[in-house]
Amino acid sequence: MRPTLFKRLFSFLVITLLWMTTGYSQSLKKVEIKSKDATVANYSPDNEMLAIADNNKIVLYNAGSDTEIRTLEGHNKKILDIEFDPKNEYLVSAGMDKTIKIWNPQTGQLLKTFTGHTKQVIAASFVKGKNHIVSVSEDLSVRLWDMTTGQQIYSKTEHTKAIRGLAISKEGKFIATAGGDRKILIWEAESGKVIHRIDAHDDWVRSLAISPDNKTLASGGDDKKVKLWELETGKLLQTFERQKGWIHDLDFSADGKFLASASDDKSLYFYDVTNGAVNLKLENFKGAVLDVHFSPQGKEISVVEQYNSDVQIWDVSSLNISPVYNFKDETDITPPQIYVASPNIQENRVRYSKDMIEIKGAVIDESGVRRLKINGFDTPIRENGNFLIKLPLSMGDNFVTMEVTDVNDNIALKKFIVSRRDLDGGEYDATEANNYLFVVGINEYDYWPSLNNAVKDANDVVGTLMGMYDFEFSNVTLIKDEQATRNNIYKGLRSLIERITPKDNLLVYFSGHGFYDELLSEGYWIPVDAKINNSGDYLSNSDILKILGNIDSQHTFLVADACFSGSLFNEQKRGYADNVEQFRSRWGLASGRLEVVSDGTQGQNSPFAANFIKFLKENPKDKVAVSELVQYVKIQVSEVSDQTPIGNPLKGAGDEGGEFIFYKKQ
Repeated sequence: MRPTLFKRLFSFLVITLLWMTTGYSQSLKKVEIKSKDATVANYSPDNEMLAIADNNKIVLYNAGSDTEIRTLEGHNKKILDIEFDPKNEYLVSAGMDKTIKIWNPQTGQLLKTFTGHTKQVIAASFVKGKNHIVSVSEDLSVRLWDMTTGQQIYSKTEHTKAIRGLAISKEGKFIATAGGDRKILIWEAESGKVIHRIDAHDDWVRSLAISPDNKTLASGGDDKKVKLWELETGKLLQTFERQKGWIHDLDFSADGKFLASASDDKSLYFYDVTNGAVNLKLENFKGAVLDVHFSPQGKEISVVEQYNSDVQIWDVSSLNISPVYNFKDETDITPPQIYVASPNIQENRVRYSKDMIEIKGAVIDESGVRRLKINGFDTPIRENGNFLIKLPLSMGDNFVTMEVTDVNDNIALKKFIVSRRDLDGGEYDATEANNYLFVVGINEYDYWPSLNNAVKDANDVVGTLMGMYDFEFSNVTLIKDEQATRNNIYKGLRSLIERITPKDNLLVYFSGHGFYDELLSEGYWIPVDAKINNSGDYLSNSDILKILGNIDSQHTFLVADACFSGSLFNEQKRGYADNVEQFRSRWGLASGRLEVVSDGTQGQNSPFAANFIKFLKENPKDKVAVSELVQYVKIQVSEVSDQTPIGNPLKGAGDEGGEFIFYKKQ
């Protein structure tokens, strides 16, 4: 009794499982469109139409339904391939009558017929952006046609047996063909040059497909294998061996995540491209599955099978394919906007010390952003437009290119350079460095009150640094009184951009009137010729920092004995490092915060300059860091006056944690 009972239970389980499987597949079928002899079906890019090749005519339906729109007639034998162009303006068909035809799918008008192949045309496709069509035939030729004139551009014969597969990269750069010789040829579309010849499968190759990002080529063969290849190099990436029959057709989902594979084993597989897992399987078809195409929005797939003249539409929404919309607004010519929040880019350059940099920001476009590429890598974009990517850095200059494309194919580019230095320093050699000194002192103003000490302070600073420290006369610029116009100061500073190298250092000292605009939160130097209440004559902190940010020195030290905006400084502390000189620095020292500072007695130095010079003259060390000088001046000046000097790394000027070191002359 037990064996009989077991057999009955087993039979019941098998029948139940078969019923569950069949029931599940049947529940996914949405529509079955009646046809006499369907060979291929394809969707329009806007997801509005489904074209079905029914023997020697093309019937257009509303996508996802059996509502007929119109019929296109012109071929006199069976049609083997149909495809819409990317802009949804044309439809191409190819067939056993050895012709290729171009149609207007909106009106049904036959626009052009190409003849030249000596045997049936297996497939034809548009080459995006080139106004060209490519075709493959049983006569073994691959041909490129001018769509406007109907003239043949080239005809190439490289395969030795019948061609069965054709695929074109979405940007129109590559053509892939395959067939009975078991090879895949990757062609340069424009020239017809074969750039890769791949021994691909152990038997006929019947199907090819290229991923939407133009990176991956899929192939299916009579050896029952599906293979993924790197399109640019022809390198094999993956092999899927789940199916038990010839692979007749392949199609990528619009988001590139899934590959549909139609097989001779009466089944349709949906592979996850990243790991090869089968996420969905449709089976129990009447015969081999011959043709499959995803809808652009990814919710359904059309199927043509052997021994069934009808076309089936299946629901594949469970795959959660991201929709890709190809509507194009010809009036939109505005490129997307690119915002980089981090790192801080100044004059298209970033200075960085680590081996990996994080780039984050946002891309914005009213029509929608289709793709962001950073250095050629597709970068994920969140729904709010934000992005984040980490890039490895090599030593020296690293070029970063950001390319954003909106849904209307408008492109925005942003380029900048990340300059990476050694994490441990070591590139800077103080013995080879030139120390540049740029000093401005103004007593006799044209419109502002005269000062007592500014010129003397400037002279004494120059004299002390040249006399006691490594500052040579040829690298010193001293601008005083009537010479100190806005034009001369600005041009003098700007000229240092071309003179100073990354191995050199710069000290800038200004002694004169300063002004702070509370409305703009901006500080200014007042040149000798500046009029009162005319900020256009002044030299702003922003202008000064912009110039200093473009001077590619190792160390820059900015000193201002004037009312100076505290907004120039980073209010932060840093730990001391033994090799602090090896890291770039951008320091500033101002004689006061947002306050009026003392000019001092005529014939003497100002309180600020007096202590600045005193430290340099009385310093007993052979070398001393700028932080020691800053700390001394801040304490001494605040004790003898009502002003409070401020000294810190400059904000947004490219400081990397280093310090200027003053070396005494030997």
